[in-house]
Parts: sequence; structure tokens; C-alpha cells
Amino acid sequence: MAQNAMNWVTLLAANDRRGKTSGARRTGPDELIWKLALPESVRSSPVLSDGVVYVTCRDGHLYALDSRTGKERWKFRAGAAIDSTPSISGHLVLFGSDDGSLYAVDRTAGRLYWRAEAGGAIWTSPVIHDDSVYFGSTDGAFRAADRSTGKIRWSRQMEGRICSTAYASGQLVYFGCSDGRIYALEGSSGKDAWIHQAGDAVIASPAVADGVLLAGSEDYFFYALDAATGRVRWKFETDLGIYSSAAVTGGRVFFGGKNGYLYAIALADGKEIWKSKPLRTLTAPPVAGDSIVCIQTFYGATQAYDTSTGEELWRANLGGSLQSTPIVTDDAVYIATYPGVLYALR
Repeated sequence: MAQNAMNWVTLLAANDRRGKTSGARRTGPDELIWKLALPESVRSSPVLSDGVVYVTCRDGHLYALDSRTGKERWKFRAGAAIDSTPSISGHLVLFGSDDGSLYAVDRTAGRLYWRAEAGGAIWTSPVIHDDSVYFGSTDGAFRAADRSTGKIRWSRQMEGRICSTAYASGQLVYFGCSDGRIYALEGSSGKDAWIHQAGDAVIASPAVADGVLLAGSEDYFFYALDAATGRVRWKFETDLGIYSSAAVTGGRVFFGGKNGYLYAIALADGKEIWKSKPLRTLTAPPVAGDSIVCIQTFYGATQAYDTSTGEELWRANLGGSLQSTPIVTDDAVYIATYPGVLYALR
């Protein structure tokens, strides 16, 4: 297999949180490249850079695996179980742990570079913007740390748990909270830029496209807010809560609902373009390219659809619940399952 040229450096592929892939796999993977069973479950998503797949596990380890063979290059032990999807920045790979620590590890050798402390488990994926690392935790605090040293620059206390991975752009950083609010804070100080009150918890990670912040809520609505002011541009109602983060490409927004539908709606006005046949519960974020959108279902399948029509193109049934986001490239598809099995397919 050719070395992957594509990098997938954080949750939803890149720091824009749009779930964008250049992979255009109109036919499904039908060959197993490698398979690896980890000691415990995987609740995060794998990431990929320079031929190495990084994945965290509930056994408390971050694993670095050769993308072509699945062979372990190194592993790093944290102080507790890990649910946080890693983020890659330069020579570092960063992730949070249930021990309340954010770790920065040298991604070549797997050695600790620095460690920052929070007051609760860190389930979010750290976000790197300029020279800062932003992350929320279950103690309800959102923090900014120095990328080079891990020193906490500022901390803001919210009224609920933060399970939403942030999006940082320009001068602002955005995230949701279980207190039912979507926050936009000044990245340099943590001061409020604006706050939007939804009707229930916001677990999904926001994306920003064309000046619009996009995020779903447990209140059954998917929101499009003006990224500068927080004003509601439009909102789209489903009949159950929305846990899935969105993928954005080609003027379309894709997300899964707990009602089991994958939705494609127009970025401009929130009108439904299509929705899939019901897939039972969907909590994982989709990923989308120019012609395909893929999502992992809670009951063991990865499915791909035509972005324009919603036609099902292929599915990979692997068994075991799937809650993470697949890595989809032209060379391979990498999938992590809740029971702790990783697959590389082509």
C-alpha cells in the first residue's frame, strides 16, 4: 500500500472541524490490510500523520501504530483511562485523560513533553491555535494553555460539564456546554464575546463555515449562528436530540441524529436536502468529501452516501458499536470500534 499523503490531525480531520476528506471512495473497502485488538474499549477517534496512526484507549495508553502494518511504534501511559481524541501539532501529540491532565507527548519517541492539570476528566480533543491549546473538562472549566510549556494562561468556569471540542478561529474560540449554552470567548483572555442559550445540553463540537457557527443540541435543534455576534441565522428541528458534530462541504451540512437519520441540509438557509433511511441511533460525527459522506453507526456499520442525492454507496459491517469518526483516504479507511478493535481496510 502506498504511504498515505493525507494527514488527519485531530477530531473531524483538521482544526476547522469540518470533517473534510479528500478521499473519494465511491466503492467500499473490501480487503483487510491489518487488524489490531487493544486491551480495552476505544471511545475516541483515530488520527493520522506521516504514516502513523495515533489512537487512545480506555486502558490508559496512547498508541502510535504504523499505518501500513498496524505494528506498534510506541505507547505512552497516562494516569487513567482516555476518551479524548488526540490532536497533532508539530512534533507533539496532545490528548486529555480521565486523570484530569492534558498531556503533550513527543510524537516521534513517545516521551512526555509537558503536562497541564485540570479539575476533572478531559474528554474533549485539545485545539491548537497559534501558540495556545484550548480544552474543556468535566469540572466545567474551559482553559487556555501555552503550547510550548503547558502553563495555564486563563481559565473560565461554566455551569455544566464541557464535552464539546472547541473550534478556534481568528480572535475567538467556540464550544458547547451541558448548561445548554454555546460560548464564544476571546482567545487571548477568555472574556465573553457572546453566549447563545439553547434549550438543552450542547455536546456536539461546533464548526464554522462562511461566517456561520454550526452545532446541534440535545434540545432537538441544529443551530446556525452568526459567528461574530451569536445571532440565529436559522435552526433545523429533528425529533430527538443531536449529539453528532457536523461535517461541512460544498454548501451542505451533514450530521446524525439520535433518531437514526443522517441529514444533509443547506448551509445557506437550513433547508433539508435529503435524509438517509433510518439507521437507529447516530451519535458519531460524519466525514464528507466532494462526492461522499461517511458515518459510523452505533450498531456496527460504516456507511457511505452520495453527498448530492443521499444514495447509499457502500457499507462496511464490522460488528460492535461504533462511536468514533473513520479516517477516509483514497489509500485506506481506518476504523476504531468501541470494543477496542482497529481496522485498516482498502
